[in-house]
Parts: sequence; C-alpha cells; structure tokens
Amino acid sequence: MISTVIMAFVSFVSTNIDDIVILMLFFTQTNNIMKIHHVVIGQYLGIGVLTIVSIIGALGVSVVPDEYVGLLGLVPIYLGIKAYVDHKKDDNKNEEKKDTQVKNDTQENRKINVIRSFINPSIFKVFSLTLANGGDNIGIYIPLFAGKSLVDILVTVIIFIMLTALWCFIGLRLSKHSFVKKNIEKYQHIFVPIIFICLGISILIKNGTISFLCLHIFS
Repeated sequence: MISTVIMAFVSFVSTNIDDIVILMLFFTQTNNIMKIHHVVIGQYLGIGVLTIVSIIGALGVSVVPDEYVGLLGLVPIYLGIKAYVDHKKDDNKNEEKKDTQVKNDTQENRKINVIRSFINPSIFKVFSLTLANGGDNIGIYIPLFAGKSLVDILVTVIIFIMLTALWCFIGLRLSKHSFVKKNIEKYQHIFVPIIFICLGISILIKNGTISFLCLHIFS
C-alpha cells in the first residue's frame, strides 16, 4: 500500500510540474467570465480523462498512437495565437467602433450562452489545455496502473484527486503573489501567447507528430 502511494505521488508530480505554471496563468486571468471554479473544474476534467484513458490502456485496450496524441499540441498553439490576436484587437479599437462592438457583443453573448448550456467555454479551455499538456502522461500512467489490484487503482486515483487539489491551490497562491500578479497582469499579452505556443510545439515534437506529418505529406 505504501509503495502504491509513493508511486502515485511520484508519477503525478513528475508529469504535472508544468501544469502549475499553466494553472497560475489561468488564475491570473480570472474575471467575470472565467472564474476560479471554472479553472478547478477544467483541471479535474482533464486529469480525470487522462487517468481513465490510462486505466483503459493498462487493461490491454489499445490507445491512440503517440503521433496522433501529439495533435493535441495544436490546442495550446491555437489558444496562444487567439490570445495575441484578441489583445491586438483590443489595442486597435477606437471610439467609432464602440456602438458596433456593443451589437456584436450582444450577438456574441447569445452564442456564448448557447455554448454554456452544454459546457462553460472557460471550463472547456482549461480542460482542453490540460488534456493536451498531459498527452505524454498516459505513457507513464499506463505502466503505473498495469497489473494493479482494484484497491491499488482506487488508492492511486484518490492520490491523483488530492494532488490535483494541491496543484490548483499552489497555482492560485502563486497567481495572488504580488510580484507574480503585478508582472503577469502587465505582460500577460506577451507571456500567455509565447508559453502556450511553445507548449504546443513541444507537445508536437515530443510525440513525434511533426516528423510523422512531414513523412506522410512529403512521401
């Protein structure tokens, strides 16, 4: 039992260290649209899906090849580009566009409300990035769950649940630190796009997706 707890702890920490930075960035962006509980729920959903897929893989069911898992790297790249474009749009707004913007915002709000009837966009944003960033976790978690008894699997899942809460707490506390909060709020239009895009490229490279695509496109 002790060895199960230790292995679960080491596996989670070693594969999710970078998630603390991502969570910190999300928590610094909380506002009337993205709230703290949206970040927490999105993180839990992402870790939950990764854990379930790993358990299924440990039971001998084939999982998605790494090359295709790497396609999840397109998610943070998209979010990074979107953050940059949105910031540029805000910078380029002028007084003449305000009335039009209000109308567009009303239409946009209607669209968002429809989406929210299924899943909150903020939750989905955190979930998708957590899932994309955790694609390589599956390679660690499958051996972790392989050959384990039902009790060991339940203990491991409980440890993951507790550590996810700890990760959210650490990310939130870091986002509230005066130095971090001051600088990220001031330069988040630079930090967020760069970190998200670099993360996406890293995911594509780690999973061999870029070479896989090049091989099939140019072969």
